[in-house]
Amino acid sequence: SLVRCLRSDAAFALHSKTRQMLFSCLTASSVVVAPVPRRAALAIGAATASLRPQAACAAVEAGASPASAMTLGTILESTSALPGTTRAPASLVLRPEYGIESADVLYPEWALGRWAARSTLRSVLAPAGDELFSPGRNGTEALRRARLEAGTALEYPVKWIQPGGRVVVDREYNVASISRATMGPEAVQDARADGPDHLTMVLRPAGAPSGSLFSADLRVVGRRTDPYPLAERPNFFACAETTRQTVTTVAGERAAPGPPRAPLIKEIETICTYELDSRDSRVMRGQQRTASFLVPDAGYTGDPSLAELAASRLARAPNGRIMAVDVRVYDVTYTRL
Repeated sequence: SLVRCLRSDAAFALHSKTRQMLFSCLTASSVVVAPVPRRAALAIGAATASLRPQAACAAVEAGASPASAMTLGTILESTSALPGTTRAPASLVLRPEYGIESADVLYPEWALGRWAARSTLRSVLAPAGDELFSPGRNGTEALRRARLEAGTALEYPVKWIQPGGRVVVDREYNVASISRATMGPEAVQDARADGPDHLTMVLRPAGAPSGSLFSADLRVVGRRTDPYPLAERPNFFACAETTRQTVTTVAGERAAPGPPRAPLIKEIETICTYELDSRDSRVMRGQQRTASFLVPDAGYTGDPSLAELAASRLARAPNGRIMAVDVRVYDVTYTRL
């Protein structure tokens, strides 16, 4: 589900909060990395082993239950229960291995219709270490600033529709809605979905340099749904999508001169849970967890050999699997409109 993926300083020439928003608001399901200077990337890559969180390494080496053996709901609730300043066990934050397991996420009938969503940031985690929270910038400072936003809420309308008799998320509507809520009422210049696996947007965020436009391309690369309904929680539903997000600067007539910036790329897994209030069908509550992963892609730095070097050594667990560098948990309440 594509509803929370355009939230993530200098790459867009925007202040840090606006840039963060550019990579956490398009999945419904969240941050693009600035290009890494060659010297910094080489230094970080060489030091990766010393930056890996001890707790995460211990979890993997001790044989902790892999995420693939847990339900999506369990992964999210286990992450949510962690103290806000801890480092999540690697078993909870490894890059997902599932692919696209269904043509779309099919929601329960009770989700159908329009809802007012109120999303509150609960916690921000740095599983790969504070230093790697934001490669190319001061990761420790970026993490500190991100955690200052805990407890802040964002409100926006969302809806689920029923084409062909099956309830699915209205991707274009929801993505545009949350983008306007985070980046300004005039931020969305265009939004088009050509199916459940691909959506493109043209954005002009409030506060961006005059004449600047950004193109956002979101492509689903993984999708999974937990078994539903559960005997013990009949109104509980959990799903996840992993989306490769590419943001490109589009030169406007008054945009700054110079060569075009390299695309900024990340993969973000968003796990969502929903539970209808058993006493009031006009209310449902849930959580969202976004986990951002560095992408071994030439677009990451614009230098293929450097990209391979940095990506192969950054944010990996002892077993070689890529770990998330940025994990955020949100509490969400939906009220039927």
